[in-house]
Order: sequence, then structure tokens, then C-alpha cells
Amino acid sequence: MKRKRKERKQSLNARWSVVALFALALLFSCLCMGGATLLDRIANRTSQQTPVVEVDPRNATLTLAYSPEKAVLMRQLAERFNSQDLRTADRQRMQVELVELTPDVMVEEAVGPAPRFQAMTPDSSLWIDQLDRRWAAQQQVEEGAIAPSLVGESVRYAVSPVVLAMWEDVARDLGWPEQPVGWKTIQERAANDADFRWSHPSTSQASGLLATLAEFYAGAGKTRGLTVEDATAQSTLDYVSAIERTVKFYDEGESAILERIQKDGRDFLDAFVAQEQLVVNYNRQNPSDRLVAVYPDEGTLWADHPLVLLESSALTDNQRQTFRAVRDFVQSPDAQAAVLEAGFRPSDLSIPLEGSPIAPANG
Repeated sequence: MKRKRKERKQSLNARWSVVALFALALLFSCLCMGGATLLDRIANRTSQQTPVVEVDPRNATLTLAYSPEKAVLMRQLAERFNSQDLRTADRQRMQVELVELTPDVMVEEAVGPAPRFQAMTPDSSLWIDQLDRRWAAQQQVEEGAIAPSLVGESVRYAVSPVVLAMWEDVARDLGWPEQPVGWKTIQERAANDADFRWSHPSTSQASGLLATLAEFYAGAGKTRGLTVEDATAQSTLDYVSAIERTVKFYDEGESAILERIQKDGRDFLDAFVAQEQLVVNYNRQNPSDRLVAVYPDEGTLWADHPLVLLESSALTDNQRQTFRAVRDFVQSPDAQAAVLEAGFRPSDLSIPLEGSPIAPANG
């Protein structure tokens, strides 16, 4: 029995060591730090020959792929942009068409032979780095040469911190708001109460990966400057493993969790990892039984929602002009006000949150 327990512990530590390296590789590369990362070794290196696609050079319609949690916001922004009747230099009307995809599917399709979109807005820049590395790995270039980048211009227009969402009475039972509540609090409660249920998205989703990174920071006792050595230290691995062992539901995404809660009620879960904006919007629709967004005492990370142009051979100059118009539009005061009204924090930090949906009344 002791041997089996030891083997299980070693297996869990090995699992989270891999997650740590993967997460750190993504984080470091997104911060533009130099050097090779683990993604270089795990990326799909199969060379693909892109088929020739007939493209109308006058085409000014930009197809934009967006992640599901932004559905309402993106439809509203696209409608407003299209109503402006903007024109390219050759008088073609600029238009935006939308397609809803999960970020991992965006990446797979973008590096494929015939993506349906010319721009994308996933929930995190982590996906953009992964996309560029996948693309670079597929290109056939001479040794020592730098592969062309698929990622073109980009801008951040909305952000949302990753939080621990929980029912208000559950949060108060844990000590909120008088006492700090964090990852360790959740772990201890779940370990001592078999009926306590919480969910953690998988690391194939930004909220899951960012939450895991936050746990590694907490385990290392840091709020910045996490290194591979910090993340793979035995004490850090033991800390993260102890937290993750208590997760009752793993792999379901934030939106799927909220759908289950809407259907099954509060008996489904006590707490779950999610973006702040999902908590805000849930409470706006269900004011009688609130969730609260608990910001882990040890620290948390942000989903930064980038808007990115894909510089493929099929991209027309008119579509590039349309993207630049969209880029400017989403940073405009009117669009930033719509971002805030949708429960996201605007990238324009001069816009006050006072009077917005991001308020105590919405958790």
C-alpha cells in the first residue's frame, strides 16, 4: 500500500511538472522573453503545402473568429461597425462577418490549409503565441533562417481577471470578505469536506491554464518572476498537486459550467474557476441567488482578449484596411463603453469602473 501511494504521488508530481513547464513556456514567450520553449518541441512539425486559393483582390469583408464567452459583445460590436458604411481606398465597403470557435479550434484551423477567417480574437494571447509557433514549425525554411510569421497586427481591447466564482453563502462560510480567501483556502475546505465540489477548466482553455499558473506562483510564494526552477521545485509541485487533487470536475469550460448551473441549480457546484465577466453577467440575469468573484489572496492572472490579423497569402489589401478600421473601432470610446457594459474591463484604463456592471451588486 505504501508503495502504491508513493507511486501515485510521483505520478501526480510528474503530471504537474509537465503542466508547469508547458504553462511557463507559454507565459514566458507571451512576455517576449528570448530562448526556445517547450512548445518548440511539442508543436506539430508536419509540413503542409497550402493550396492556391482564388481571391478577389477587391474583397473588403473581414471574417473574424471569436471565442464563445464574447458572443454578445462581438455581435454588438460587429453590428455597430458594419452600420458605419466605411469604404476602402478603392471604394469597397468594409464589413465584418463573425464565426464562433473555441480558441483551440481557432489555432488548428488557422494553421490548416483553408481557414475560414482572416482575423481572430481568442480569450488570451497565450493562443496567439501557440499559433505562431505552430505555423513556424510547418514552414520549410533554410537552416538558420527565420520562418515568416502568420501573426500580423494585434491589439488588446478587453481584459477579465480569472477568479474563483462561488455562491455568496459559500464564500462567506470561507471567511469572505473579512478574511482573505485563496487557492489554499479552497484546497483545505475540499480536503476536509467531502461534500465540497469545485471545478477547474482544463489547461486547453485560457482560464484553466492561467489558474494553473497562478497556483504555481502561489506554491512558489511569488507574485512575479516565476522561473522553471521555482515551478519544478518539489515544494511547489506538492502545493499544486494538493490543490488539484481536490477538484471534483475537470475539463469542462466556463461557459459549459454556467450552462450546467442554469440547468441543475446550485447543487451542482460550490465553486469554480471563471473569468470575472462571466460572474458579472450571471448575476445580472440571476439577481436572486448571487455568485461572487473571489480574487485569490495569493494572486491571479488576466484573460487579455487580443484582436489579431492573420497575414496569410489569401489576405487582400482591402481586408487589411478593414482590420485596421476594426482595430481602431474597438479602441474607440463608444466601443470601450460597450466592452465595459458587457462585463469586461476596457483596455483603456482611463475609463472609470464606477457606475458600470463591475460592481459589488454583481458579485
